[in-house]
Amino acid sequence: MQTSVSSVVRARDVTLFGLMPILLVTMSLSGCEWWVQKQAQKLAQAPETQAKVEALKTKTLKQLSHVPGGGFWMGDFGVLMNQQAKDTDVRPGPDAKPGEGLQFTIDTDNKPPKWVDLDAFLIQQYKVTYGDFDVFLQANALPAHPPKGDDDFHRIWQQARTGDDVPAGVAWQQAKNYCLWLGKLTGLPFDLPTEAQWEFAASNRINSYRQPFPTTTGQIVEGKTHPTFQQQKKLLGRRGALYPVGRYAPSPLGLYDLVGNGLEWMNDWYAPDAYQHGTSKNPTGPATGSEKVLRGKSAHEDFSPFPHVMRYHKDPGLYISPVGDEPFPFTRESFRCVVNRLDPIR
Repeated sequence: MQTSVSSVVRARDVTLFGLMPILLVTMSLSGCEWWVQKQAQKLAQAPETQAKVEALKTKTLKQLSHVPGGGFWMGDFGVLMNQQAKDTDVRPGPDAKPGEGLQFTIDTDNKPPKWVDLDAFLIQQYKVTYGDFDVFLQANALPAHPPKGDDDFHRIWQQARTGDDVPAGVAWQQAKNYCLWLGKLTGLPFDLPTEAQWEFAASNRINSYRQPFPTTTGQIVEGKTHPTFQQQKKLLGRRGALYPVGRYAPSPLGLYDLVGNGLEWMNDWYAPDAYQHGTSKNPTGPATGSEKVLRGKSAHEDFSPFPHVMRYHKDPGLYISPVGDEPFPFTRESFRCVVNRLDPIR
């Protein structure tokens, strides 16, 4: 069957007129987005934003703990703890051999323990909060966080933010970008910690059989080192994933919220056999991978001894991972930054 020219024209006209509303809406949205971006850029340059940036810079530099360099056994060092080491709390040196000790954890990816030598560094005493992260977003004209949306996934993330002083639940790249931004802001080598740095700081620079938890006494006490069940219920509320930072006693190095209150992103790629490879001097983990290392403990998990030697891992770009039938965004993955500098900041 032949198609007439007039029918082609009519079909073309119908198609064009059908597309016009769509094109107009698209153009309108583009214009709206452009206007929103311009407003965000204007706000980023505003005096009030710059004042917030300076306040954050000052606070961050004041709240850094200096970690002197040294060596330690990274990983589950239980097998190095013979009876003498347990009785006297003698610190196992680099030549220590497996003795009478039993493994502290059932995990396989933190074995065998690896002797590591680290240069000195500084580490943030507190996890980065949503309030801190807001300043970073505003100063860089970035969208609000948690991301907006009406689906269950976005609502879960938004409801997890129960206050400005709660650890910021972020994806790995967001954490990395924040630390690097602090570096540009201060002129100091800020970055995410390596898992060796984090474990070294969390263990107070030593391996101690008598300090199974990263607290001042090496023990945990409800209401002092972490919230009681009732306190946690009140702090978290109905939708909270983490509770406000700095409410409970810090570690000997002055680091808060190492016991519970969420996992923390590390700079390292994850590999189950990472301790069997690579350098022992300032190790940075595998060169590539598909998941990033997380350290710490969720606020919802039971405590087991030596949580600071346990390793976790997650796809840094996977915004939704199934937990039962529920979408689970980055609500419990927070972070703190380090400064790769030998001397304290005066």
